[in-house]
Amino acid sequence: MFKWGIIGLGRIANKFAKELKETGVGELAAVGSRDITKAEAFAKEYGAARAFGSYEELVGHGGLDAVYVATPHHLHAYCTSKCLEAGLPVLCEKPFTINKHELTGLIHQARVHQVFLMEAMWTRFLPHILYLKSLHDSGRLGRLLHLRADFAFKGKERASAQGVSRLVVNELGGGSLLDIGVYPVFLAQLLLGVPAVIQAEATILNEIDETCQVILKDAEGITAYLESSILWESDTSAQLFYEKGSVLLPRRWHERGEMIIKPENGEAEIKNWDYPNRGFYYQIKEVQDCVQAGKLESDLMPLHFSLQIMDTLDRIRTLIGLKYPADLMK
Repeated sequence: MFKWGIIGLGRIANKFAKELKETGVGELAAVGSRDITKAEAFAKEYGAARAFGSYEELVGHGGLDAVYVATPHHLHAYCTSKCLEAGLPVLCEKPFTINKHELTGLIHQARVHQVFLMEAMWTRFLPHILYLKSLHDSGRLGRLLHLRADFAFKGKERASAQGVSRLVVNELGGGSLLDIGVYPVFLAQLLLGVPAVIQAEATILNEIDETCQVILKDAEGITAYLESSILWESDTSAQLFYEKGSVLLPRRWHERGEMIIKPENGEAEIKNWDYPNRGFYYQIKEVQDCVQAGKLESDLMPLHFSLQIMDTLDRIRTLIGLKYPADLMK
């Protein structure tokens, strides 16, 4: 059985561990937190054999096939680097790092040590996104003309109610862009490639972006309008307009397998996919398959693609004037 370790035991780690346990695709062997009591409770809930009171202890433990880094954003680079140094394959939660400089360093380290590394953009592996990419590439609906995608939820309100600071503190990499805006940016670059032109504006309060609006334009003038917010709840939908029709992912496009394809001439086609649990299964299996095959990166989510996304995020942050402590360490 493929043995996983998890570093950072917050909300997303719970979802990952739950799916790992319920699907049986792999085994949770060890967990690490800066709070040993929290680590022991997490290990008991999800059946992990070992619990550690520091990230470094887990890395030094050995006996793991891969580590899932699920810490707050500002610790992604540090924890991933420690794992790579120890020769441990890594699945690192998005955003991969705070900036492109950090990610460039990790990619170099992974290649020097010949260790597998991948960003945890789990949406990339969901069957409905695979189908969308195939449909787009097929040219069945002609050329893409415009894309709209958003991700918004009442994150600031939730953070206040739960006493969670990760989302609203600059030093922790808080704000809407890096936390959820990365999803629309991912979708746009999956279909349009690296943008030639970027326009962006944001509402900045207490050194984080509470909302962010972005327009990306490729070399041919095809545009994408993207929006993220931690102030309000949206349907989180995506719509693609082609020469010969359109595609709508009506709600929670990043995780729900719903799609409405509307050809210019013809009846609408409604498609639905049912996923095991939340859908992390596909991402987990991709990592396991790659590691067991001796691959150093995923063909579907290669490192250069993550680097391109991070470069776009950096360019957006420059435009909206959003800086983090890690930016000063370049």
